Amino acid sequence: MIYDLAISFYGLSINVAALFQKKAQLLKVGRKNTFNILANFNRDPLKKLAWFHCASLGEFEQARPLIEKLKAQHNIQIAVSFFSPSGYEVRKNYELADVVFYLPADTPKNANFVLGALTPDIVFFVKYEIWLHYIKATKQRTIPFYLISATFRPAQIYFRWYGVAFKRALESFDLIFTQDPKSTHTLQINGIGNVLKSNDTRYDRVFETCQNPKKLPIIEAFKQQQRLLVVGSSYAQEEKLVECFLKEDKNIKIVIAPHEISDERINEVEKIFKGFSTIKYSVADEVSVRDKQILIIDNIGLLASIYQYGDVALVGGGFGKKGIHNTLEAATFGMPIFIGPNNHDKFPEIKLLHGAGVLFYISTQEEFDIKLLSFITNTNLLHDVKQNSSKVMASHRGATQLILDKIRM
Repeated sequence: MIYDLAISFYGLSINVAALFQKKAQLLKVGRKNTFNILANFNRDPLKKLAWFHCASLGEFEQARPLIEKLKAQHNIQIAVSFFSPSGYEVRKNYELADVVFYLPADTPKNANFVLGALTPDIVFFVKYEIWLHYIKATKQRTIPFYLISATFRPAQIYFRWYGVAFKRALESFDLIFTQDPKSTHTLQINGIGNVLKSNDTRYDRVFETCQNPKKLPIIEAFKQQQRLLVVGSSYAQEEKLVECFLKEDKNIKIVIAPHEISDERINEVEKIFKGFSTIKYSVADEVSVRDKQILIIDNIGLLASIYQYGDVALVGGGFGKKGIHNTLEAATFGMPIFIGPNNHDKFPEIKLLHGAGVLFYISTQEEFDIKLLSFITNTNLLHDVKQNSSKVMASHRGATQLILDKIRM
């Protein structure tokens, strides 16, 4: 089968890449360790177990509200698996999970091993995670099985003549909870009826973060009374926009939170802003940070809380090809959000926030300069965005409870 050959080839490519790339090495070693982790997992026969599989950290944030509700309402064990190191390495010690592991390659043998070790009572895959052998093995065991916060587009493989196996996999879920009406319609017109629009569970998650944000004294000392631009999950393209803006207007503080925080990436950020006063979060304190203009975040897990201090956000990914990072974390704190010109169609929240007057597309340096300057100098514009953001975020909450009402426990 072509799919099995592709899985085998991908496994080989990881082994080769592991010789040169830290991320690939983490994935290779992590997958190998999974067998020991699950072999030693203390499965409590007196408790039910819910297994959540997430590709990476973003998908975990979509699963998290549901995990927290299930844990609070039931005497239950939680298993969380990841495909990517950027998810596993951050959440491998997640306090509500009884076991966290890398998902081994999608083979019948691995699928049977994982399901045999976990013996789950309910399974949730998040958003894009369609692994044929894991889905088939779960279906054969008649375990309640759900896909949550899913999005679909007409051009995807599920709806092509050569994607029959993937379409059949979608039909294996008891219910598919979609983020938006377009995804629901796309499934239905292709004959897939086990679908319900629930919205994105991240709206619930970011609302909870907004209600009880973690206080960060270093960020407070850094900002003082000035306007603050938070550059979240950034790449070099976004950082260079900011560097050029600062050459013309220095009356603003900047927090840079790069998507990757390897030493090499942090060094690149420092090089881009070498003409300005910078400091890394890991060496900053409430005194040393006050006279700096740029604070570089070289720690994981702070960005969602940093947004509470921002006046404007620039979110990374819109100038590349892979995807735009989490805009909802910024939107919940009611600030204008800038993103690059690419990848909008893959993320329903992008169109929603743009239509609500919360998120703005930028393509050129001039466009960025004009829009940023208008917001940091006009309090009324900031107030309007905050009101718009509050309305749209409130209207899309509730996915977590809807899912809980529909699942079989």
